[in-house]
Order: sequence, then C-alpha cells, then structure tokens
Amino acid sequence: LQADSRNRILTRRWQLTVLQLDLHSGDQFQVQVIPDYERLERDFRIREGIVLPVGNDYSSTRVRIEGTTATRRPVSIGSALEVGTFYSGDRREVTLDVTLRPRPGLFVSLEGEWNRVALAEGRFSTRLYRAMVNTQVNPWISLANNVQYDSVSGVLGWQSRFRWILRPGNDLYFVYTHNWIEGALDRFLTLDRRAASKLTYTHRF
Repeated sequence: LQADSRNRILTRRWQLTVLQLDLHSGDQFQVQVIPDYERLERDFRIREGIVLPVGNDYSSTRVRIEGTTATRRPVSIGSALEVGTFYSGDRREVTLDVTLRPRPGLFVSLEGEWNRVALAEGRFSTRLYRAMVNTQVNPWISLANNVQYDSVSGVLGWQSRFRWILRPGNDLYFVYTHNWIEGALDRFLTLDRRAASKLTYTHRF
C-alpha cells in the first residue's frame, strides 16, 4: 500500500492464495488471486506510442496458476500462467524455467517470460530470455555467467563473474560485462563492454 501526501491511495496490491499444494516429493502447485489498484500521478508511457494519462485510476484482478517440480532432481521445471485485467485492458503472462544439475558444482538455468498486453490505447507483446551457468570448480573457485535478452530494449547482455577465495575472508573477484543492441537485419552490435576486479582482505586481530 502506498499513499500520497494527502493520504490518498496511489497503489494497493494483494496476493490471495486460494489453493496451495506441497507434495511429499517436493513438487508444488498454487493458485493465487491478485487484486490491485493504481492511480497515476503523471503520464505513464507504458510502451513507445502508448501513454496512460495522469489522473486515471485503475482496478484490476488477475489469477496466477503456478507449478514447480522438486529442485532436488537433476532436472526441475517451473511454469506459471497469469491472466486478468490490466490498466485499461488485459494482460496474459506465461513463464517457464528449466533448471539442470548434471553434476555437483554445475548449475544451469534457462528462463523465459512472454507477455501479451491489450489496452484501450494499444496492444503490444514482450519477451524476456535468461540463461545462467554457474560452475563451482572447487570450494575456493567459482565462475558465474548470466546472459539475458529482452525485446523491449532490444539489448542482449552477458555478465561473467570469477571468484577465488584465497583464504576465508580474502577474496579476488573479476567481472566482465558485455552488452549488444539489436540493430537492422536482426544483427547485434556492441553497445558497451567493461571489466572490473576487486580484492577483499580481512585482517583478524
């Protein structure tokens, strides 16, 4: 709940769980009803060419159905469907993620999110993809990689982080980040890239 200086409600959101199953296997399933309210203090450009005007207030109710399999398995899957009203129209959101643990010390996660939004002011859709690959070489050395793309910004980003625990409390980090932007003919052009390193040292006395 958020209010303005005159104590008028700006946003209000509830998450009501109407059904939840937690199985002995570790699998889970739940159904939620999500009512919310929002009053705009300024024009809201929700997408290029689509603007919701200041002063409008919106009440919406969405239903979310979500299921996940136990994470203890070598392959686990989670998925969710959320549908209902959204501002002046409606929205459908679908998410899917697959997690792989082929061996100890190796973790792979693939995620996708798709949205279809239909408003009185216009229609649009969005896509988000993410991949994470984390490797624990030994208790002291690890490498984490995160790759993400979203269709709104058209940016494909990659971050790689190397960590070496020289000894507990003394860590060496190296981080590399590279971003590409989607150009003409579906080609990706380098937007920026940077690298950084950090050494942390703990002195005990």
